[in-house]
Amino acid sequence: MQVKRIKCPNCNVVLDVKNSKGLPEMQISCPRCSTELLVKFKPQAAPVEAPTFYARPHGSADSGETQLGDNRSFETQLAGDGHNVGKEPTSRAVLVCGGNIYPLSEGRNVVGRKASTSKATVQIATDDHYMSRQHCVITVTTKADGTPKTVLSNFQNKNETAIDGHTIASGDAIILQDGNTITMGQTAVTYSITHFHD
Repeated sequence: MQVKRIKCPNCNVVLDVKNSKGLPEMQISCPRCSTELLVKFKPQAAPVEAPTFYARPHGSADSGETQLGDNRSFETQLAGDGHNVGKEPTSRAVLVCGGNIYPLSEGRNVVGRKASTSKATVQIATDDHYMSRQHCVITVTTKADGTPKTVLSNFQNKNETAIDGHTIASGDAIILQDGNTITMGQTAVTYSITHFHD
């Protein structure tokens, strides 16, 4: 399945458009401003399912970043999407910061600043006090092809989280892509997928 990230030229909302049918192009309406958008894809082999895209519903505050598109919790969506079928992972999701690699476990990972009082499951070594001790939640599941599906949401804290420069709001659930830069407070962390080799 092809996924293409586009930005609406009218309202600047960022969308991930999925093309499961291998169509060369698709006409969609921006969910925020209703502008008609033409999305072009490379041809794909076999059609599987109808195309979908995710964005914050019209009328709510927008972070300008791709996110899951309904009101269920992202943990519920991940658990119910049929991807986690028990296949052995072929790759692993990690965070990279200051030359250190922080592996993400299957399931719910609370990410924050390393401190003796931190309850985060992934603690980033930094002196940045703008990064909370529990800053964001990253949930990882393994898709049918063995690759990770990773979703980030903001934890209940006063400090800012951004993905590739786009600030996310409380309640946002963002699907991470390999190479995304996550900024927690003033600290930049790279999300990466490491592949296993036989």
